[in-house]
Order: sequence, then C-alpha cells, then structure tokens
Amino acid sequence: MKTELHAHTSETSPCANISAGRLVRMYEDKEYDAVVITDHYSKWVMERNSIIKPQEFTEFFLEGYHKAYMYAQNHNCNIKILPGAEVSLLESPDDYLLYGADEEFFWQNPLLFKMPLKKLYKLCHKNGILLVQAHPFRAYCTPADAHFLDGAEVYNGNLRHNSNNNKARKWAVENGLIMTSGSDFHEEEDLARGGIITEENFNSVHELAQILKEGSYSIITS
Repeated sequence: MKTELHAHTSETSPCANISAGRLVRMYEDKEYDAVVITDHYSKWVMERNSIIKPQEFTEFFLEGYHKAYMYAQNHNCNIKILPGAEVSLLESPDDYLLYGADEEFFWQNPLLFKMPLKKLYKLCHKNGILLVQAHPFRAYCTPADAHFLDGAEVYNGNLRHNSNNNKARKWAVENGLIMTSGSDFHEEEDLARGGIITEENFNSVHELAQILKEGSYSIITS
C-alpha cells in the first residue's frame, strides 16, 4: 500500500487551497491507496473561524476528513481516507502529527492544543496513538524533547519550506524515533511528494499505527 501521511483540506486548514473531494481524486490518480487527513488543529484555526465552543471546534476540525471520506465512498474511489491531525500547542510554534487517533478520540478530548507536550504524549500513549513531530528542523521549529515523542517526520515534501530533512533523519536515528514521510499537501505542487509504502494491507488508523510501530514500511522521499 502507498499511503500519504500528511495532507490538508481547504475545508478545515486555512492555508490549504485544495478541497477534500479534489484531494481524493488527485491522490487516486497518483495511485495512492490511502491518505491520512492531517488538518491543522490549533487555537489559530479556532479563532480564525470565530469558534467558541469546544465541541463546535471538533466538528469543524473533522469537516475536511468527513468530506474526503464521503467523497471517496460516494464515488466508489479505491482509496482509504483516514483521520489524523497536525496539532500546534500553545507552548511553542512546533507541530505534531497524530497517527492512530479516531473520531471518538477527538470528540472525547476537545481542545488538545491547550495541553503541554508531556500531557499530550501521555494521553496519546493511553489511547494507542503515535505522536510524531512534524518537520522538526524547519526554520520556526525546534526539535522537542524526544522522551515525549514517538517519532519524527524525517522527510517533508513541501516545496515552499526548507524542512532540513537530512538533519531530521539524523536526529531521529540518534534518538531511536519512528521515521515518517509526508507531502505536507496544501497545493497542487505538493501532490504525491511523500508518504510510506507497506507490504501489509490495513483498514484503520489503529492498524496503521501498529505498522509504524513495527517499522514494516519504507518511506517515500520524492
């Protein structure tokens, strides 16, 4: 299976310009088998959309995933659409990708961005979710304490940022972290520039998280 691990929809992420339905069509055309929708989850997104109630924010956050999933279902697309998130915490400008988080997790744990990293890490572990730092060596980012991470995005394919992927890979190896790759899809030019390839089939975010834990995959670096 060929899987995209880092993709945004215009329905939820203010910085993305591709709709959920179009995203599904584009990735199916590139013969990807699965896409994890990792829309931005942050105070900025909440305030930008004048959302006040926590449950309303959860509903808004999941809209991009829901629309992508329903498009794939309604058009008989041969591609799996899975939920995920790119969480930005209040304590730093760093971003964290969640793998293994289902819809129920987001409904039961609103406003995750208010948590410090240590608390989010413990919550994720309690629920079998992997916490992966996105593009840790991008200009505005700082590598977090590896004790509170499961992994690092060692290849980020976004052309508009220098993510210093070589530094990220070296750091991940030194700290024994799970290594991931993603296109960081926002625009047409970001299409299919990252992800992973697995020999094993999977049908849920929980099964994907297990594959990442086991390391039974290869990463896409172009």
